[in-house]
Amino acid sequence: MWTGFQRAIFALGLLAMTLAPAARAQLQVGDNVNMNLSGNIAFGYSGDYSNLAGSDHSISPAGNADLRGSYYSPSFLSFEVQPFYSQSRVNSNYQSSFRATGVNSSASIFSGSHFPGSVNFVKTYNSSGQFSVPGVGDLTTHANSQNLALGWGIRIPDYPNVSFQFADGSTDSTIFGSNAKDSFHTRHFGVSANHTLAGFVMNAGYHRSSVNSTTPDVFTGAEALNTDTSSNTYDFGVSHKLPFHGAFSASASKADVNTSTSGERYDTTIDTVGSGVNFIPVKNLNVGVTAQYTDNLQGSIYEGVIVAGGVVPASLLNYSTHSLDINSLTSYVIPKAHLTFTASVDRRDQTILGGSVTSDTLEELVNYANDFLGGFFNVTVGLSQTSVDFATHSSSNGYLGNVSYTRKYQKWNVNGALNYSHNTQTLLIGYTSSGHGYSLGLGRKVGTQSYWSLNASGTKSNFSGTTASDNFAQSYGASLSMRRMSVSGSYAKAHGTSFLTPNGLTPISNPAPGLLESIVFNGKSYSFGASTTPIYGLVLSGTYSKTDSDTLATAATSRNSTQQLNTMLQYKVRKLWITAGYLKLRQGFSITDQPTSSESSFFIGITRWFNLF
Repeated sequence: MWTGFQRAIFALGLLAMTLAPAARAQLQVGDNVNMNLSGNIAFGYSGDYSNLAGSDHSISPAGNADLRGSYYSPSFLSFEVQPFYSQSRVNSNYQSSFRATGVNSSASIFSGSHFPGSVNFVKTYNSSGQFSVPGVGDLTTHANSQNLALGWGIRIPDYPNVSFQFADGSTDSTIFGSNAKDSFHTRHFGVSANHTLAGFVMNAGYHRSSVNSTTPDVFTGAEALNTDTSSNTYDFGVSHKLPFHGAFSASASKADVNTSTSGERYDTTIDTVGSGVNFIPVKNLNVGVTAQYTDNLQGSIYEGVIVAGGVVPASLLNYSTHSLDINSLTSYVIPKAHLTFTASVDRRDQTILGGSVTSDTLEELVNYANDFLGGFFNVTVGLSQTSVDFATHSSSNGYLGNVSYTRKYQKWNVNGALNYSHNTQTLLIGYTSSGHGYSLGLGRKVGTQSYWSLNASGTKSNFSGTTASDNFAQSYGASLSMRRMSVSGSYAKAHGTSFLTPNGLTPISNPAPGLLESIVFNGKSYSFGASTTPIYGLVLSGTYSKTDSDTLATAATSRNSTQQLNTMLQYKVRKLWITAGYLKLRQGFSITDQPTSSESSFFIGITRWFNLF
């Protein structure tokens, strides 16, 4: 049986099909309102099959619309509303594995005045989302989401420019193939101002953010964690030009962070001040000094983890920590030789995890960038010497190198890059990072309407002094496009250490010892796609992807897999599209002790494009 809403949509579709041929290009209401309405109305037969919920068949409508317009003039008020109903990959380009329904809307007011404002609102039901597995792809989630963003500005000449922002967003989802539920609700309010007075450029701001999240238990075997986090941040900055083409700058910020996770509470304040000065005393020579101090190094390291929904034990954050970093930099350019020489001296003093540590680092860099063999060549090499005092004195040498080359030769496009680093200082003294990476690309135009390309990339990094800190990712891809057909394929694999958030696994990009739950992941994925237009108006397309991953947490191990097949047929007859599509999704987790979930759906029907006014 149809619902009242479905009947209303179908009636609107019939009305659109009837009126569209004779419609005007634009609707004007009174003297000041101008609007355009266009979209698609679809009607057809669909079916769903699932190994968990049986099958379902229906004759139902679907569609989307785009209403845009203005009042008085676009600079006074302009708006756009885009509702959609029952849209999925099998019958549209909404990139949802399920039949999503919702609305996208935006409006701007007084955009041509000193008081511009904007409103954006998005609400989606029954859509598909992604739960990230780094480097190899995403797991599919079944989600409802809503986002509201408001902005307003004050732009009066000779007075401070002021901006206000407000955003409220939420997502509630279930990971397909499990009972694991996650949610993420964030709210933000901010005000910022900037002004120039007597040559001083000043800026200041206040931001309040709150995050309420539920982190699912799909990989850990433990109960889901509920986290509430709020922060208030105040910041101020000032800069002024100096003689010898110089400049001075200073900044200060204060952040109050409060978080509560499963009964553990952590409240802290992070104060940071910084200053810098630089000069160009002679042509091509730049010298400068910067200094930065924070009274809560530990809090600043873990603040990003907490805001992302990760969990850090309160006991780890209760240490008294600080950091002072003073850096002097000198660079000299020799334009005729295409060379840039850079040298820096860095002095750090930190207290962390109950101990004091200091370091001195001298770094020298040389960069060469120039045209070479018809392309462009760029290379940087560097050395560093670091001494560390922490209980005992130690010293080490570091190395880094980067090289890239791009060239277009007749019908060929070539690009490549390599990078290498060893014993590079990280944010925390006592830890260094090493790694290497590469990227390669090759493409060629064949004839007048065909092009093929190959690409590959890879990265590997690790931190000294931490266990299981390796992060590795590698990917390969190829594509061929011709006049009436295109094909593509890709393969990726990755492994590393991550922390769990409501949005998936996030790689640990800085040494952050002691996280409540770190997860080692290992996975690979591949995908294929093809499309063809054998005759005018007929489009056939299909994609297939498969991802397999293993996750290892403290208390549990899980093997995870997801497969997705999408096919589509579209045939245009005047303003009608005959459409048909099929989707199959399989996803499962060994940790749940449940069979792999499988869902299939198909659609066949007629879509009518319309332009009412």
